[in-house]
Amino acid sequence: MNWYFNNIKPEFKTNLISDWEKLLNQKLTENYYQTYLANNAGLFLANENCHLVISKLKLGSELETDFVTLTDGFSNGNQFELIEIKQPSAKLFTEKGIMTSDFNRATQQIRDWKRWLIDNPSWLKKHLPTVSTRVISDSFLKFKIIIGRRITNQYEIEKRNQIGAEIGAEIRSFDYLTDKLKTREFYPTTWLFDESQYYNEEMANPFYKAMSDSEWKKFCKSEKLETFHFYSQHTKEIIKRRKYNSLLKKLK
Repeated sequence: MNWYFNNIKPEFKTNLISDWEKLLNQKLTENYYQTYLANNAGLFLANENCHLVISKLKLGSELETDFVTLTDGFSNGNQFELIEIKQPSAKLFTEKGIMTSDFNRATQQIRDWKRWLIDNPSWLKKHLPTVSTRVISDSFLKFKIIIGRRITNQYEIEKRNQIGAEIGAEIRSFDYLTDKLKTREFYPTTWLFDESQYYNEEMANPFYKAMSDSEWKKFCKSEKLETFHFYSQHTKEIIKRRKYNSLLKKLK
C-alpha cells in the first residue's frame, strides 16, 4: 500500500484543517472529540518519532487515560506521554479567577495517574516499557492536559503554567493541535534500521487509528516489548495490528 503516491496534495491538508476548525466551534461532547482524535491519531498526536497512540488505556479498574503516545528515544529509551483531554468549550478559570470544575478534574486525573503508577511499578514495566519505572523525577513518562481554546490573558497564562509546573504536566489548548496539524509534514519514509523501503513507508503512514486498551494489552502479551529502538524492533507487528481511517481511502 503506497499511501504517499504522487505526494499529498496541498488542498487535502487545507480541507483537513478547515474541517477540524469547524469541529472545534460546534461545542460537542468531550467523548466526541476523544473519538475523533482516536480515529485520526496519526495525524494529530504523532510525529516523526511517534508512530503509535493508545486510546483509553486503563490503569487498574478505576482510572483511564484519554491517550498515551509512544515516542522512540532510540538509544535513550522509549518515552510515553499520558494525555487527558477536555472539550474545546471548557474554560480554565471563572471570571473570578478560580479554577473551573473541568480544569480541576483534569489536574486531579494527572495526580491520580501518577500515584497509581508509583504504586504499580510491575504494571508500568509491562505496559509502558522503558528504561526506568520512575514517575516523578528523571522519568521517561510525560503528562499533558488538552483543554479549551487558546487564552490570551497574560495573567491566566502565567497561572495556568504555574499549575502545570506544580502537577508536572504540560497544559495546552485545542488550538495547539490545530497548530500541529498546520505544520504537519507528511514524510514518505521513517527511520528504521535493517528494514525495507516498504516497511519504512508503511510506518510513516499517518492515517492510522489509535490502538484500544485491549489491543495494546494483547500486543504487550504477544512478545517482550523492547525499551530501546522500539519501532525498529517491532515494525512488522505494529503494521500488522494497525487500523486505518477513511481518509486513506479518499487518497486512493
